[in-house]
Amino acid sequence: MTLMHMMVFDGTDGEEQWETFLTLEEKECVALGLAQYYQCEHCIEHHTKALNRMRKVPEETLSRNMNSLVLFLRTDVSRVYESERQRWIQAWNEFALKVALNRSDRAMPHLIGLAIGMARDDAFLIDLCGREVRVIYEEQNIDSRLVIGELEALMIFMKAAASKNRLVPKMEHLFEESLAVDTH
Repeated sequence: MTLMHMMVFDGTDGEEQWETFLTLEEKECVALGLAQYYQCEHCIEHHTKALNRMRKVPEETLSRNMNSLVLFLRTDVSRVYESERQRWIQAWNEFALKVALNRSDRAMPHLIGLAIGMARDDAFLIDLCGREVRVIYEEQNIDSRLVIGELEALMIFMKAAASKNRLVPKMEHLFEESLAVDTH
């Protein structure tokens, strides 16, 4: 996991360095969004502290803002009427603009939305946020495929990290029970 973390967040395996397109702050924000989406307390704590060191934003403010964003993105828009979907899109665009202006990063809410869409295989969210990510990066003459590939690696890492963080205590408990049985 440490090597995978270095590769995803730092763009290196310790020997080789490669070009990255997302800033470390963007990666940490997406990671925190995914951590909250996955409800992984260990990951939430880790990425909140990392962002707090970067931006000096109080943890309570960061948590409240990210919770609002993730709650918005939990809506399964495929299960609503078309008029509700259109209102959701309008509200999302307004909310995403507000987040972007507050963070001075137009891509941030759409990167988080795209990552959550990829994590839950939500074609609607992938399309909606993915189109916006493409537009934003292509305006900067950055190949959006490379950006989205980097985001995909981050999403896969976060899914693996959240799974590991949930599994390890259960496995440790299993071995504790095994030791108790072996001593009797």
